[in-house]
This record gives sequence, C-alpha cells and structure tokens, in this order.
Amino acid sequence: MLASGAGAGKPPRRKKKNEVSDLCAECGSDVFVDDAASGDLICTECGLVKEGCRVDERAEWRSFEDDKGSKERAGPALNPLLDDGGLGSSVSVQLQPGLLHLARVQASLKDPNKRLKQGFQVVGEMCDLLRLGGMVKDRACEIFKDAEKHLKERKIHEACAACIYVACRIEKCPRTFKEITAVSKNTHMVIIMRCFKVIVNKLGIRHHTMETVKPSDYLDRFCKNLEFSQVGTRLAKHMGAIASDKDHQKQWDGKSPVSIAGGILMYVSQISQEDRHINVNTISSHTGASISAIRSALATIQKESDSLIPAWWIEVKQEAAPKP
Repeated sequence: MLASGAGAGKPPRRKKKNEVSDLCAECGSDVFVDDAASGDLICTECGLVKEGCRVDERAEWRSFEDDKGSKERAGPALNPLLDDGGLGSSVSVQLQPGLLHLARVQASLKDPNKRLKQGFQVVGEMCDLLRLGGMVKDRACEIFKDAEKHLKERKIHEACAACIYVACRIEKCPRTFKEITAVSKNTHMVIIMRCFKVIVNKLGIRHHTMETVKPSDYLDRFCKNLEFSQVGTRLAKHMGAIASDKDHQKQWDGKSPVSIAGGILMYVSQISQEDRHINVNTISSHTGASISAIRSALATIQKESDSLIPAWWIEVKQEAAPKP
C-alpha cells in the first residue's frame, strides 16, 4: 500500500525512447526501460526486472542505399496457395566437395509444388506484359491451382493463358484471346479456347460470375492504342455504350463484341476528319478481328447510324465546316 501510494503521488513523466508503459509490481512506477543488450525490461525507479530474456523483434542491422548487397533475412512473403507456403529450402550446388551429395539427394526428390510454382511465375510474367493489376493476377493464380489437375496434359503457357482470360472476365477487365495469345509462348489461340472451356466446365464457373463481354469494354483501350483523337474517342465510346445496351442486342446477332468494336472504330475513322488516316488493316491488327468481320459490323452500323450518332456530334461537324 505504501509503495503504491508513493508511486501514485509522483507527477507523470514524459516517456522516452524505448520506454514501455506498464505498472511495476514493486513500487508502482509506470516507467520502464527496454535493455536491448540483455533483453530485460527494467523499472527506472527500483530496478526491478519485470521481464527477462525478451526477444528483440527489430532488425539485426540497418540497410543503406549505398550497400552493395541486401542484408534482409526475412525472405519472400508466404504464399497461401502452396502447401509449404513457398518456404521450401534448397541446397546450393556451390558447396564444398564433401557436401555435394546433399545437392544430388535434393535433385532426386520430387517437388509436389513444382508445376504450381512454374505456373504462378508464368501468370505473373504474362500479367505484367498485359499490364494487368494484382487482383487479376491473384485471381488467375487461384484458378490455375484449382484447374491444374484438369490441365496436366496441356503446356504451362496454354493453361496459364486460359486462367488469365477467365480472371479478366471475372474482374471486369476483359482481354481478347488474341491479346493473351500474343504474350504467351508457343501457344495457339484455339488451344487456349479449349482450355477455357475445360476450366469453365470442370470448376463449375457460371456465366453470371463472368461478366458478359460488351463492345464498350474494349473501345477505351483500342482508342488509346490506335491513338484516336479526343473527339473520335468520345464518339466511339458513346456508340459503344448504345451498342452494348440490351435493347439493341437483336441487330448484333452473330457478331462478336470485338468485331462490333472494330466496326465502330472503322465508322468513326470515316466520319472523323482527324482520324481518317486509320484504315481497316490497322484496326484489324490492333483489335484481332478479321477484316471481313469488321466490314460486316460496319454495314450494320451504317444502317443504324441514326440511333448511334449523338446530337452533339452534328454540332461539332457544323462548327468544323468551313464558313462561306
């Protein structure tokens, strides 16, 4: 009681660096010093060691920008998709001659996560080339882990490309099969389509989970790649929004969203003075749609142009027209 009363009557002190707030069981003081050298938590008033052999969770040393090598020992983050968390150990081959047998033994052991690790690495490389975000990458890795047992006869790049396509559909940032095929090695678009069907059927992915691909999903990216003018991009996006409406679906029967987007771009390039240098061959190479499909969609757009062209476009053309 006396000790607690003496401690209670003292004015509060400002806490210093490495001081921990608590109450001392001996004198009632609330000021402690963390001795990093001995690992003890010591009261500054009576010297009572409250805790001993404490673990120092700070770094062993400091790293500076001019250091040649990294001094970090934490290693990579845990991967929840792998059985061992991705923390498997390996024996370096550059060892002393008496320890080379350890490397040989490890080489003879079969890593159960070898194909998963290779697939995750391929997914990361392809997502970087496609400039996709981390959410799409993580989703594609999850799909690859679940579908890997159904795609064992396929190459790594073929299975990963199909997983990325499904992930893009789920995360509402679709990519065309041609775009994904362009960043995959030694694969064909038909094989990726077959892998896509296997993934959807075996994993039970329903169509409402994957967003329906619409022409408006591609137009913004296509316009940037083709370097359309600001007015042309605005017009193409407006026409794509109307073409993606459910009320206008009947007139697009039998046409893919990529072909419709290519037809819209072709139509805009014909009526926009600033974008007339863009021809059908350039649009076909960037969108992946065939020239015949683009011209077929263009014919439908020309018939429905009255419902697709906004009123502000007529005003823009009138302002751009030479005055007499």
